[in-house]
Amino acid sequence: MGKLFKEFSTKTLKEWNDKIVTDLKGKDYGGLIWNSPENIKVNPVYNAESVKGTNGDTTHNHSDWEIEQSLNKPTNKQVLGSLNGGASALLLSNIENSSLEQVLENVLIQHIQTSIKSNNIGNSVDAFLDIIEKRNLDKKEIKGSLQYDPLMAALKKGSFNTDFWNDFKTVNNKAKALTAYKTLSIQGQEYHNSGATATQELGFSLAQISEYFSNNSDLKATKIQVSLGVSTNYFFEIAKFRAIRILWNQVLKAYKKEDAILDLRAETGLRSNTLFDPHVNMLRTTSQCMSAALGGANAVNVSNFNSAYKQDDDFAQRMGRNISLILKEESYFNKVSDPSAGSYYIEQITNELSQNAWVLFQEIEAQGGWINAVKSNFIQDRIAANAKIQEENFTEGKTELLGTNLYPNKEEKMNAQLEISVQKENIEGLEFKALNTKRLSTQMDVERLAEEKNA
Repeated sequence: MGKLFKEFSTKTLKEWNDKIVTDLKGKDYGGLIWNSPENIKVNPVYNAESVKGTNGDTTHNHSDWEIEQSLNKPTNKQVLGSLNGGASALLLSNIENSSLEQVLENVLIQHIQTSIKSNNIGNSVDAFLDIIEKRNLDKKEIKGSLQYDPLMAALKKGSFNTDFWNDFKTVNNKAKALTAYKTLSIQGQEYHNSGATATQELGFSLAQISEYFSNNSDLKATKIQVSLGVSTNYFFEIAKFRAIRILWNQVLKAYKKEDAILDLRAETGLRSNTLFDPHVNMLRTTSQCMSAALGGANAVNVSNFNSAYKQDDDFAQRMGRNISLILKEESYFNKVSDPSAGSYYIEQITNELSQNAWVLFQEIEAQGGWINAVKSNFIQDRIAANAKIQEENFTEGKTELLGTNLYPNKEEKMNAQLEISVQKENIEGLEFKALNTKRLSTQMDVERLAEEKNA
């Protein structure tokens, strides 16, 4: 292979650009430069000169990912059906603690990842530990995570609880024996789903990690998971997932924490999910799953394609799992570790996203940290400003969602399909502005539904 490459003469970046200018025959070279939503200029050509000092560096050494299935108030039948259908990780939400044992009956929790999301997370930990002890399982082998992020919960609510840090320490102490289990999951996808840029999602998530370390000196890096959303900006999303690992290592060094490989979870974005022509959402989530897998996510949760209007159903859940299964078993995405390493374009985006996110993180630290930045509405206002730009671009057709503002089917009727409200209640917040998630196409969806009713 080395001999083959030597047969080709090396071209400098200037020579490549000169060739492009020649081929343009007088047309503007600047027209080939794309200014991304991240304010990163994308050039028409990259080579080794573009990424001096980082060429070929890997950000992760694994290739496979867990297929996570979200289940809200599930039955044992649904849990077993998901596992038999290809899921290797469960995210169980809103289960009565007294029902947890029944829901996990005949489930070999020592061989899968079992994650829990609950409004009473402390009692949920107790119930989970009770099951482990009854089955005489090794607590050190149990894997999964608590989808527990009290900072984000406060931001979503618009106020902090009085015993905020005491509650956090209590939950972590309860799960201390579960050494392989993550007791804190940074919910970065909430920033994404509210309209944040990739830079903001990275920077704000980083600031959260810093806040937890600052207020909990005994918090171990091995107990933390970071969860990020995924958009349809394919290459930038790959770069984002690679960048968070670089930033994670920087924070660990800053706090003199032990080296720990980041447990990185991906959740396909609610932001780009549409009500009309909903099957196109499967194409979007396939692209998003690909980005997360290539970017090095340890677990990927593909949302239901019809989540904008329908309660959870078996078909949508099966389609979500199948996306990961096809990428694994038919496309072999899980066979190469960090395939983007050596890609000049993706490496350059990774570098710029990392640098921009670090600058934003330092800006928050200069204000006294994440909590102060939230109380002053700095974080909320930054996201709101970008969300407004996203919505304007969508309305003007600069951002396109197939089947909604691009080639919409005007004959499509959706009112009869609605099982849930298209618009979510907007929370104002008592102490500071609350962070509200919103689909990009919500306003257009509402207007089309009204037209349909009046027709």
